[in-house]
Amino acid sequence: MEVEFGPVPYTHDNLNRLHDFVLSRDELRQAGYILGQLSSRDLDNKRRCSSCHRTIKPNNGRIPKQRQAPSAVPGTAPAARQHSTFAQPAPSRAFDIDAVFQQLTVSTTTKKKEEPKEPIMRCRFHPGQRWTCCRNYTHSKACSSSEWHTPRIYAAGELEMNWIFYTTPSAPTLLQQPAAVVVIDCEMGTAESGDSELIRVSVIDYFSRAILLDKLVMPDVKMAHYNTRYSGISKPMMDDALRRGNCLLGRDEARMAILRFIGPNTIVVGHACNQDLTSLRWIHPLVIDTLCIEKKRRKVDEGANNDTSAAPQRKNSGPQQQKQQKKKEEDENEDEAPAKREAGMSLKALAGEKLNRQIQLRGKGHDSVEDALATRDLLHWYVTHPAAQ
Repeated sequence: MEVEFGPVPYTHDNLNRLHDFVLSRDELRQAGYILGQLSSRDLDNKRRCSSCHRTIKPNNGRIPKQRQAPSAVPGTAPAARQHSTFAQPAPSRAFDIDAVFQQLTVSTTTKKKEEPKEPIMRCRFHPGQRWTCCRNYTHSKACSSSEWHTPRIYAAGELEMNWIFYTTPSAPTLLQQPAAVVVIDCEMGTAESGDSELIRVSVIDYFSRAILLDKLVMPDVKMAHYNTRYSGISKPMMDDALRRGNCLLGRDEARMAILRFIGPNTIVVGHACNQDLTSLRWIHPLVIDTLCIEKKRRKVDEGANNDTSAAPQRKNSGPQQQKQQKKKEEDENEDEAPAKREAGMSLKALAGEKLNRQIQLRGKGHDSVEDALATRDLLHWYVTHPAAQ
């Protein structure tokens, strides 16, 4: 049976329970939340290829590997480093001719002939972007490729202006009392630049379940697509909302609309909502992330299970065996892929597991109001089902 929680009384006790779930500053940073303006290095990581629009990752200061110089012939002294990298050291005559001949014979008979390797095509794209190059759909397999990315040329200050973040005002001018706790969910499309772009925002009140805000957001940049399969939003829907004057114009207006209901002491709730806050270019100090709650609970459960299963084995082993076993467990946890560790922790999966509720059904796309309500009920489930200590 589907679990749905109705309105929750607004009391200090209920509010204090929620404060226990608020992420610390370190936890926010570890979860990928932006806590300040981006550094020059962060902005460099935002640069994209002009052809495939993927981000171009710098080498982070690592020196590329160089080919190792040929090893010296047995019996010869190491050659001194030359000033020119093209200079060849003079051969030494003080070596055994038979030894050298034998080495060359063995190496020529055992060394396999290396076949020329095909270049790795890192950049795959449609040069016409939409149909004109190959008559295919925009999401079809790329018809062109290049071994290397072509960095896009940005105007002076373009990246900096696009990635300015704004904190919640300390003394906001509100027409009403700010909400104590809100739940937020956003939908994103993809801009022509390749960046994720906000196209819908929904905000509900945690205690009353009232919908405070639910609007489409007309991006102020050119869009490649609206990610309709997942967002549930199409270009005709956006154009119709614009004609009716029923949408917000750009992320800045969307952020200002949210701040009409929110003060610096408001708790913002979301599921992996670091992405939502980033799409709004918004920094807020009080955040509850239901994904982080689930990660913590699973980590506690896994630790308890590991301790229970490993206890008999460690009891009958010496200090050296215990040390080796502990190192083996740490190596296994470290090698585990992040995707595997987070498997089954999507909002859809958790809503089905904890609430017996089906959301984001195939073919319908996401509904940000439905997702926000699911996140709200999921948080209340965690409140009413405390984890075992």
